[in-house]
Amino acid sequence: MALLRNADLLRSFLAVARTGNLSAAARELSVSQPALTKSVRKLEQQVGVTLFDRRARGMALTPSGTALLAHARLIETQCRFADAEIAAIAHGEAGAIRIGAGPYWGPSLVPLAVARLHARFPKLRVDLEVGVNTVNLPKLFAGDLDLVMSALPAASTLPPGIEMEEFGQFHLRVLAGLHHPLHRKRRVTTADLARYSWVLYQHDQDTLDKLTCVLRAAGGQPPNVLVVTTSLHAVMRFLKAGPYLACLADSYVRAMPEPDVGILPFRHEIWSFPSGALYHASLRSFTPVSALIDALRELFPDQRRHTRPLRHRS
Repeated sequence: MALLRNADLLRSFLAVARTGNLSAAARELSVSQPALTKSVRKLEQQVGVTLFDRRARGMALTPSGTALLAHARLIETQCRFADAEIAAIAHGEAGAIRIGAGPYWGPSLVPLAVARLHARFPKLRVDLEVGVNTVNLPKLFAGDLDLVMSALPAASTLPPGIEMEEFGQFHLRVLAGLHHPLHRKRRVTTADLARYSWVLYQHDQDTLDKLTCVLRAAGGQPPNVLVVTTSLHAVMRFLKAGPYLACLADSYVRAMPEPDVGILPFRHEIWSFPSGALYHASLRSFTPVSALIDALRELFPDQRRHTRPLRHRS
């Protein structure tokens, strides 16, 4: 299948898949709708299958179209990086990189690494999305992100073409504002936690499931989640403003310059997990991606070495 000889047809296919509508896709591509329809039909003829179901309300991908979509997105990403490398050679380091970052990486190490990157590639544009794995990993797998810094999933769950590098271990802890009554206890029990409400970041089902399992195993109740927010800053504000609880990686507390939030002396292990980089294997040779990963790897042990140790408030 000579898809690379038909990059324009793939571009048309991607636009229709994104919008689900021929007229909207035609506007996006600045072409006429008949011309776009012709391109889609030509691609279907070349691959020998129907890629879209034509419906009254728009265009829906067939199973064959869904299979092609993942590959077409990767081809689009590769072409974008090829353009960036050529521009870098011709005009002095231009291009763009799309980064996804977990709750710890986004506010702490990624900005430091990007600053290093810009010292070497001053014209490189960086798009940074901070979120949890349930949000970022599907975008990475679909080709909408180039690199994700986060908790690492099991290698067996990764699709072909995705690689990962582990930098170290993170540990989930129960956090509360330093004014919280539970900070006066030497040991916090599940019964103590059951008296307070929780703030959950980003609908993070992984964290909620792990926390629920630990609390139940210790004879307690599932967390009473009253607040869900997409903002880590808001999580911290809630903890400072009232007797709320949250569950985050201890490394995030380390990264806070003047923390008004502390780790409670809850002795049960909630979850320890490896953290590091996930990326499209084909992009590892793209110089900015390689340089960013190297910078993050250098900064990771440096952060642990120079930040204040975690202590429970007595």
